[in-house]
Amino acid sequence: MSSTPTASSTNPGATRRRTLSKSDFILARTCAAKLFFRENGYPDTRDNDPYLGMLAEGGYMVEALAKARYADGIRLEYGRDAAADFARTLAALEAENVTLFEATLLVGRRLARVDILEKRGNVVRLLEVKAKSFDGAEHARLLAEGKAGALCGVKKPHHILEKWDEKLADVTYQMLLLERVLPGVTIQPCLVLVDKSKTAGLDNVPGLFELVRHDGPDGHTRLHTARYTGSAAQLAQLDLITEVDVSREVAMLRDDVESAAAAFEARLDAPLDAHTADVERGSKCAKCEFRTPGDGKNGFAECWRDLAHASPHMLELFSVGKAKAPDGSSLVRWMIGQGTASLLDIPLDGLVSPDDNPGGVAARQRRQIEQTQLGRVYIGPELGPKIEQLRGPVHFIDFETSRLALPYHHDMRPYGLVTFQWSAHTVRALGEVPRHREWLNTTDIWPNQLFAESLRAAIGDDGPVLTWSHFEGTTLKQVIADLATFGRDVPELADWMTDVVDRRIVDLHKWAQRDYYHPRMRGQTSIKVVLEALWATDPVVREQFESWSGLPAAGVGDPYRALPAIEINGVSQDVHEGTGAMIAYQEMMYGVDRHDDAARAGWSALLKQYCRLDTLSMVLILEHWRRQVGLA
Repeated sequence: MSSTPTASSTNPGATRRRTLSKSDFILARTCAAKLFFRENGYPDTRDNDPYLGMLAEGGYMVEALAKARYADGIRLEYGRDAAADFARTLAALEAENVTLFEATLLVGRRLARVDILEKRGNVVRLLEVKAKSFDGAEHARLLAEGKAGALCGVKKPHHILEKWDEKLADVTYQMLLLERVLPGVTIQPCLVLVDKSKTAGLDNVPGLFELVRHDGPDGHTRLHTARYTGSAAQLAQLDLITEVDVSREVAMLRDDVESAAAAFEARLDAPLDAHTADVERGSKCAKCEFRTPGDGKNGFAECWRDLAHASPHMLELFSVGKAKAPDGSSLVRWMIGQGTASLLDIPLDGLVSPDDNPGGVAARQRRQIEQTQLGRVYIGPELGPKIEQLRGPVHFIDFETSRLALPYHHDMRPYGLVTFQWSAHTVRALGEVPRHREWLNTTDIWPNQLFAESLRAAIGDDGPVLTWSHFEGTTLKQVIADLATFGRDVPELADWMTDVVDRRIVDLHKWAQRDYYHPRMRGQTSIKVVLEALWATDPVVREQFESWSGLPAAGVGDPYRALPAIEINGVSQDVHEGTGAMIAYQEMMYGVDRHDDAARAGWSALLKQYCRLDTLSMVLILEHWRRQVGLA
């Protein structure tokens, strides 16, 4: 027996100025104050975050793939009138059997757009698509063994794992609305997830999707959705996602979600004080997306009030979330209780490592405070001896890689590693002019083996290999594993990579954390922050940059801004960070201009100049350190 949808307790009659969407609800769960800032149009740093933009593209493609499997699906367009959208959904649900994309649910002021809603008589499946990696084979095995599955912990009582809490709260929120829109039906909530236990049966899977962008009310073009453009035969080879019944997990969350949703809904029109009444300000506020630069509206400033404006601010402290007050409590909360947020007011008493480790977090925090107070650079006693141990040839390397939800190459798993570029600067002895070599994949094949082979040809079997993180070592380990997965029998190459990881890599980032501090670095140790500090204070760094790169240093705030933009088909393009490199590679290999030789050459030039600067930056920093310790 089918259930006819009604509007009871939904009140679709009036258009509301504010509604609590499912994304509003998820945001408010992280911090109730953020709901006020979003509803009142405060600037949000996420809007211009290239990494989040790239993830959004992958998410829309995964959603399009999930919907392509429902050939009978009806796409419901929606706009700014949620009540009208909801009325169209109710009308569509009058059918005995129907599958809807982007169905609108409106209950009171709570709003949700459902990715896929499949109604078959009295049974409705609610499917929420997430571009999150999931091991479907492991989940099936755990359930077959009578365990709780991969979304929950192994110990009883089984709790939902933290990494799945947000996703499951999202589908729970929708489930509660649907129960009130369709009373009396049987509802099965599902997550549709990218399954890393599966492999691609085709090459260039992302090329089978078209991204659709619309102009927003602010005049900016925004990603709106994606469409599957491949054939039915190709779709059959794209078994990369899995639908997971989450009825049990939703039952575990429903009471908490209902309580939180009711509280957030009641506050939609309330002033900021009502939203912040229960907000606990702490170290997490350092990354608040409403902490924006400039003199305009700033959510963080309004939330923290007078404590927002301290300079230098305590939230700039290295690993501030781990810092303790003299009484052992959270440093940030203790400082707020003292009525101050200045880094210079932080007491050193609580910043003590249990084993008095000079390279530990507490030592780094104390150093930052002390050197900022003095306005001096710190050089650790071990920096000089470490540099003296570097015997030529010395190689500085940097990798550019990509992991996409939908893989580029046949037999790759979702989020599989693609190593598409490396850069290397080599000196026979420290102080010499560095020699640069590079490799960039330009052919549509799985590149990881060629990546490793070309790197070996460049840096050989001798000499330390300098990096600025553990990333390069981790990448080589993954390439070793991938060679076996792809059936590549190259034991000598695998042995060479193992030797590089185990014996030759020297991580300069660890040196920066333990043996060096410049007040301009604040609490950060990324290569760009360190180089920017030296760029502003050491003219020799700028002179060497000009000599070795051929680019001008005068009038440039940091070396990455010295990289020239390149016009590609009438649009000025640049690459200044790793996400930009991933996007540029994708455009070069699989974008709309992939058959345009001039466009490909432009993207290639952008990638090469960016990656080259990453390794040159290490050379410049090490040369600065050599001068500081009297070795140059």
